[in-house]
Amino acid sequence: MLNDRGFAFDPTSGETFQLSTTGLRIVRLLQQDTGHEKILEHVIEEFEVEPNTASRDLADFLLSVKQVGWISE
Repeated sequence: MLNDRGFAFDPTSGETFQLSTTGLRIVRLLQQDTGHEKILEHVIEEFEVEPNTASRDLADFLLSVKQVGWISE
């Protein structure tokens, strides 16, 4: 469960998470089955981030959400 303010609740584990604006946007794009390259393009454009920084941060974020079981890729 995820609300529009970035508060996420995992009913399986009972854990709660607070996502940043960027994290919330990435999760919403993942929910729409947007590919990683397209997500990277969105992050660079919407948050005015340097491509290398965006790429590194996206990889770190995707690893984190994979570790908590939100994605399997």
